[in-house]
Amino acid sequence: MKMISKPTYRIDLSYDENYRLGPFFDGALPERSILQQHSFLDFKVNSLLGVPAGPLLNANWVTSYASLGFDLLVYKTVRTCTRPSHPAPNCLLLDIKEALTEEDIGGRLAVLPEDRGAPAGKVSITNSFGMPSQAPEVWQADVVKAKAGLNPGQILIVSVVGTPGQRHRLADDYADAAAMAVEAGAQMIEINLSCPNVVGREGALFCDPEASSEVSALVKKRIGSIPLLIKIGYIPDILKLQKVISANAPYVEGIASVNTLSFEIVKPDESPALPGKGRLTSGVCGAAIKTCAMDQAARLVHLRQKEGYEFVVIGVGGAMTAEDIQDYFNLGVDAVMSATGAMWDPYLAYRYWKLQEESKKARKKE
Repeated sequence: MKMISKPTYRIDLSYDENYRLGPFFDGALPERSILQQHSFLDFKVNSLLGVPAGPLLNANWVTSYASLGFDLLVYKTVRTCTRPSHPAPNCLLLDIKEALTEEDIGGRLAVLPEDRGAPAGKVSITNSFGMPSQAPEVWQADVVKAKAGLNPGQILIVSVVGTPGQRHRLADDYADAAAMAVEAGAQMIEINLSCPNVVGREGALFCDPEASSEVSALVKKRIGSIPLLIKIGYIPDILKLQKVISANAPYVEGIASVNTLSFEIVKPDESPALPGKGRLTSGVCGAAIKTCAMDQAARLVHLRQKEGYEFVVIGVGGAMTAEDIQDYFNLGVDAVMSATGAMWDPYLAYRYWKLQEESKKARKKE
């Protein structure tokens, strides 16, 4: 099968245009000879590879990636109210040649000049959406459609976020959004506690043990037996990370880490790259964040073992190639999700499956 990789998300279009018209994929669908071979929080799944909330804008995106062999599918973050996306551009290629380190975080990065592209497997981007959301009646109907389009051995996770300034406390709004998602058919709930692209409090809850655990406790109370995941950002202070995990561990079945790194994004002439208030800094993802993301995944795996926690760890960040995915599993994570990698190479899940098949054949010959 000829596998030509080109982005499914068009960065020359706005978020809304990608929502309406995407994903932009017209290749052949891969075939895998597997069926429900793995367990993930009591679900039988075809693989432990998925796509996090970022690229799965609606049911069309979810079902497309399901057909491409990604089996853990996270519907993009939704709210109890309508929220527009930031204006275009929403996604820009970055001029990064080496892996970013902890010391780099919070610094300044430049976008690639328009006449240059990034090599395959080395793409790094900034995305600036601002956690937009359709009205609940729209996204609930679409979640129903997304779930109906899945294959056996695949699960639909819905990412939710609370919105400050609603009728009640932020934690209550998170819980309302989660309950709406469950009503629509979500098989798991992920509460998004981390987003560098919003100016509201909801984007930084992952740094606050008390506030984040208030949210996870209330959401878990509302959704009952439905598994609960939390999505966190990078926490360089290991003691703070321990406090955040300790506070949330009693209420969650899984932790997904990380949700981008925050940087100031500029054009080659050092003027701001993203127009509009509050957009000087933006989330960075792709190949450049793999080192930091894997470091935190390893810390979570170690912390779980040390403290006897029972949650699953989902590694996210910089998984651009099949080999990157295997690197994560070698750390001891329970699942891996790829956003930028899956956007730029829709055949990534198939490539990882092929890598596993080749490894099995090699072991049989030994």
